Amino acid sequence: MTTHVYERPYFPDSAVVFHDNGIRMESYRRGDTEVLVSYLPPGAVVAPHSHREAQVGMVVRGELSMTVGGVTRLMRAEKDVYIAPSHVEHSAVNPTSEETVALDIKRYKPGENYTAPSEYFLGPIESRKFVGMDVTFFLENWIELMIADIPGGGEMPYHKHSHEQIGICLEGRYDMTVEETTHELVFGATYFCESQEGHGAANPHESVARSLNIFIPPRYHRVPK
Repeated sequence: MTTHVYERPYFPDSAVVFHDNGIRMESYRRGDTEVLVSYLPPGAVVAPHSHREAQVGMVVRGELSMTVGGVTRLMRAEKDVYIAPSHVEHSAVNPTSEETVALDIKRYKPGENYTAPSEYFLGPIESRKFVGMDVTFFLENWIELMIADIPGGGEMPYHKHSHEQIGICLEGRYDMTVEETTHELVFGATYFCESQEGHGAANPHESVARSLNIFIPPRYHRVPK
């Protein structure tokens, strides 16, 4: 069953889908890109399947046994990323006794080349300080993922760039502004920025807020052509 969807370009509401295998999914979409936040109960199985869209995913709570192109890895929260290119079969199992929460990005845009490492899984390439935030990066030729901890009172100044940017709140809450429109983001809430759309973030609270930010193509670690 799917609930209502209000289409807003920068901060879309979610469509909620309940599957027969007990998995609940929240879908956020803008144009050719969909963000899925999935809640997998203990023992839940996602059967092998493939599709035209490339799919990139990360576990944000718990653990998940993920298989892509015949390669299986136990994914740990915020430690591993998988990439399933177009038409590459993938499946998943929650092998634990606790709920697992996973975040996936699905995208198909004509002309883009969705590459993946030879074994389909990525680890972090760098962790460092950046404008007062602790950040960790994951990188493939066409996409870059950055986990950022925004400290209480911290901010990412308003700016714009040529890259598309998508962000999801992973912990806490913070204020996100896109093209002068501001929303408070809480867990799972998603924003979308097209190229040259201005955006910035601020955490007016005492506790740290964490976000996952996706750049297409990579912004901070540019891959030579």
